[in-house]
Amino acid sequence: MFRMSGKRNRLSRKRKTVGLLALMLAAIVGVGAYAFTASNEVPPVKAGVGVGKVTGYKVEHEEYTFAGAGATLGIEKVKLTFNEEVEGAEVKVAFVKAGTAPPASASWTGCTASGTNATCEWATPFANTYQEELYVEVNNTAASSINVP
Repeated sequence: MFRMSGKRNRLSRKRKTVGLLALMLAAIVGVGAYAFTASNEVPPVKAGVGVGKVTGYKVEHEEYTFAGAGATLGIEKVKLTFNEEVEGAEVKVAFVKAGTAPPASASWTGCTASGTNATCEWATPFANTYQEELYVEVNNTAASSINVP
């Protein structure tokens, strides 16, 4: 008499173990995906439009260069340092009066990106008469809003 039950039991245990490992891996990946997307939530609003902070690029340091004198004193250049590399990305900035929304696309100034830095220059120094905020976008995604000195 031959008994095949020993082989069958080993194969059955092996299949159950592989299935259990696959299920555990799927659960880990699912939890990780939820944790990533949960950080990009937009709060609910009654009008059907919401604004939320998008994770990703963050301005960690800004350095202003001023030009002119007296009434013509203004910001000539802004150097931004990001939390990750922006080289090859489209970086733009806009000055906006504090408490107002970012401007239409025509009001944005393009910047030159290199490594983790971007340099934004104006031919005529920008006079910060209304205590504007500097809005920064990377690849058409809001990165930061910065109070300007």
